[in-house]
Amino acid sequence: MQTIFTLTPSEVSEIEALITDIHSRHQNFDDPVFLKECALFAKKLPERLLVYLNEFRYNPPSEGYCIVSGFPIDDARLGPTPSHWRIDNPNATCWRECMLACLYSAALGDIFGWSTQQDGRIIHDVLPVKEYEHEQLGFSSSEELTWHTEDAFHELRGDYLAFFCLRNPDAVATTISRPDFSRLTPEQIDVLFERHYTIRPDNSHLPKNESEDRAREREAGGETLVTAAYEDIERRLSEPEKIAVLFGDKRDPYMSLDPYFMDEPEHPAAREALKALIDAVEAGLKDMALSPGECALIDNYMVVHGRRSFKARFDGTDRWHKRINITRDIRKSRHARPDAGSRLIY
Repeated sequence: MQTIFTLTPSEVSEIEALITDIHSRHQNFDDPVFLKECALFAKKLPERLLVYLNEFRYNPPSEGYCIVSGFPIDDARLGPTPSHWRIDNPNATCWRECMLACLYSAALGDIFGWSTQQDGRIIHDVLPVKEYEHEQLGFSSSEELTWHTEDAFHELRGDYLAFFCLRNPDAVATTISRPDFSRLTPEQIDVLFERHYTIRPDNSHLPKNESEDRAREREAGGETLVTAAYEDIERRLSEPEKIAVLFGDKRDPYMSLDPYFMDEPEHPAAREALKALIDAVEAGLKDMALSPGECALIDNYMVVHGRRSFKARFDGTDRWHKRINITRDIRKSRHARPDAGSRLIY
């Protein structure tokens, strides 16, 4: 299949009518009722697009991602890029784009979020924040965001990610790589399928990054489930379990990698194999700069992704993406959600 799908003008009109109709009934993207019905709404997307997304779900291209392009963005209507994700109602000016990102995502699986990320919001903002310029976070700018599997530390990580570009005036590139596994020996691949490796939670899941309002509520004894989730993050930080970084079919493996948050393996053969895999990822790394209205759908099992460094202006004109986590089966996380209708993992 082709990596880029471009909407026709008639398909854009069809989509605009659909999302306007949905928005007349649903304004809260975190509402479990909307998230449940989103799969039904997604079936009303243009047929040609549904065929394409279904092909991506079952027979993805070797690149491990696709881009849906052609949806028009009114930059003036968006208003300035927010200075932080913590603003109230961050989707107010871009509800059309958020709705469409949800529909694309629901065509692939179930939308979900983490209670420990962005205060449990389902749709995340990816934008530069001044105090995080030099950190390994999606809010950084001067610091390159090193490539990784999203939420590699967690067994319930998403199958896919959606990145919807609202603004990218400097053509800041997302980095992406599907390594050539023929660069590795069969013995190295065997070792990478064994439990020699640890991956610690990335900084986006730490309590220091939650809002002050939620922190105060937890200190007052509320949000006990969130507090328990942060305790689980702390356990995974202090006592990470050993895992394999490759899984699936040894002839064409899936990956779970985040070298920045990994310890050096104790076993010499495991160290050598991991270095060979990292070298293969680096050799396959390429840039993907999204334009406004484009949505990248990334197979989180097949490829790693990151972001190039850039000089943020913090004047309301900086790069602004929306991000959504997608799982092919929400039921596998039932033990980590407070009820069957919840889409938040605690």
